[in-house]
Amino acid sequence: MMKIMHPGWTLVAALVAAPLAAAESGYSLGIGAEYTRGDYGTGSNVNLLSLPLTLAYAEARYAWSLSVPYLWVSGPGDVVVSGSGMGRLSPTKVTTSTRTDSGLGDVTASGTLRLWEETAQRPWAALTAKAKFGTADETRRLGTGANDYALQLELAKAALYGQVGYKLPGDPPGVDYRNIWYGAVGFNFPVGRADGGVELYGEQAPLDGVDGKRELTLYLGQDLDRKTRVIGHVLKGLSDTSPDWGVGVALRFAL
Repeated sequence: MMKIMHPGWTLVAALVAAPLAAAESGYSLGIGAEYTRGDYGTGSNVNLLSLPLTLAYAEARYAWSLSVPYLWVSGPGDVVVSGSGMGRLSPTKVTTSTRTDSGLGDVTASGTLRLWEETAQRPWAALTAKAKFGTADETRRLGTGANDYALQLELAKAALYGQVGYKLPGDPPGVDYRNIWYGAVGFNFPVGRADGGVELYGEQAPLDGVDGKRELTLYLGQDLDRKTRVIGHVLKGLSDTSPDWGVGVALRFAL
C-alpha cells in the first residue's frame, strides 16, 4: 500500500499560533494552500491540493488548535487520503484509471502543554496531543472514516528543536495499520528581516513491504504587521512513501 503525506500537517503547524516558547498569546486564524505531487514508486502521479482553515489559541503555558482542510486529489482511482498519507484501497488490486475528487477533509485537533522553560542547563519542553477525526467523505476517498491519535514530546534549545512522537493510526476496512514512532529535528536561522529554518522528518512504516516516511522541509516566515504573519515552505520527499516534492504558503492573523 503506497503512502504519502497526510494533507495539512506541515501547513497546519505553520498556521497554529506562535510556539509557546514565544511571548505571543491569544486567538489566531490561519488560511493556507499546499500542493504536493509524487508517484510514490508506482509510476502514476498523485496530485494533492490542501486548503486548510485553522483556529488556534496560545498562552504562555498551553495552546490548542482546530483545523479542517478543503481537499482536491487527482490520481489513480483506488487511493484514499488517510492519517498516514495516501493509501490504496486494496494492496493487491491496483487501478490505473485516474479520477479527481474534492471536498472537506478530516477535522484535526491538537493541544500543547508547556512542561518547562529553557534554561542554561536544559531545553524548553512541551507535550502535544493530536487527533484526526474521520469526518471526510469516504465515498470520495477524502478520508478513511477512522480516527488517528498521536502524542509527542517537543524540545527546543536556542536555534535547535526536535520532537519525538507515537501515533495510533485508525484502521480503514481491510487494512491493519500498526502503531508507529515518528520524529523531527530542525533549526531556525535569520534571513534578513525574516526568519527561516530547515527540518528533517521521519516516521516508521505502518505496514510491511513499504518504506518509512522521510521528508526535508525548508521554510521561511515574516511578520507583515503586528497581527499578520506569512509562512512559506518547500518540501522534498526522500522515500517512496513521501511526495516527490511540495510547496505551500500560509497566512496567520492574530484576532
